[in-house]
Amino acid sequence: MNPGKTERWVVSFQECGKDDAGLVGGKSANLGEMCKLGIPVPLGFTVTSEVNKRFFEITSNEKKIEEFLSKFPEKPTAIDEFNEIANYVQNLIESTEIPVEFQKPISEAYSGLCDRYKVKDVPVAVRSSGVAEDMAMASFAGQYDSYLNVQGTEEVFKNVLKCWASAFTPRCISYRIKNNLPIFSKAVSVAVAVQKMVRSRASGVGFTVNPNTGNKTKIVLEGNWGVGESVVQGIVEPDRFEVDKETLRVVNAEIRCKQKQVVFSEKGTIEQDVPAEKQKTPCIAHCEAEMVAKCAKMAEEYYGLPLDIEWAIDTDLEFPQNVFLVQARPVTAMATERSATEKILDFLCTRTFPVSH
Repeated sequence: MNPGKTERWVVSFQECGKDDAGLVGGKSANLGEMCKLGIPVPLGFTVTSEVNKRFFEITSNEKKIEEFLSKFPEKPTAIDEFNEIANYVQNLIESTEIPVEFQKPISEAYSGLCDRYKVKDVPVAVRSSGVAEDMAMASFAGQYDSYLNVQGTEEVFKNVLKCWASAFTPRCISYRIKNNLPIFSKAVSVAVAVQKMVRSRASGVGFTVNPNTGNKTKIVLEGNWGVGESVVQGIVEPDRFEVDKETLRVVNAEIRCKQKQVVFSEKGTIEQDVPAEKQKTPCIAHCEAEMVAKCAKMAEEYYGLPLDIEWAIDTDLEFPQNVFLVQARPVTAMATERSATEKILDFLCTRTFPVSH
């Protein structure tokens, strides 16, 4: 991809990589890199950050936001102020149509994805991909929104707007003020990844280093039935698998009682009960956990640093074609491995001893 071609409005995952993060955002850049590595990734495309920037200019929303923010001569500090700004900016964005010049390339890219999978109105995930997020030193990761099981061109348009609006939640505004960043700036433009949904039998997250101990010899996977949001949002205590990074074999599995799951609905997703007979059943087989770990290890070796991944197992496909990575990003916060002496001292310092009289 020509790095100077920033006028491109839509870019497929296969066309981008780490050098394009400023255009397609961290999430999409990482998906592009995984495509190049041959790691199984659901296909899709990115509405670039240039579209987000031009949206504000063409619609005059940039001027409207700046005029509104002039009401706050001092930096906002109160929650009510954060909420007031967020409500105004988000409502303004979501009530504005995507300019016609961008509707055509987005529509054509979505139609191409439908043709590729031979599905009319193929379900997609519409995921924010901030130009600052998913980098090793970034802190925006996780602040922007994603929307699942989106179907149809008009719904894609609507959810692209929602992703742009998610850059102006009270949390994001507070973060920028705390870090001396402007509340509104083209520097916080958001690209949007539109990715074919995996019909998830099970899904979850993983780490190529144990985030609690810093142990680099194991890959840790956590999962549940259905869509991975139940794991990401902490709705359940998920199954947990430890895979030896050298042998790529499961060395420990903790199967939890998983009472809730998130599944596809006609529009989006819903939370529902897990059938009683599945609650204490492993959500994935050991061979599937080992395949996820193999893909995660490949990505880690390529990037040269620990990764935080999201994975999904497709209910319609046979193993190993049913295993997908849907996201990978550097781990931004990680514990360090503690020595035996440190652990003993921790135990002694926190233990309560009887008092002698």
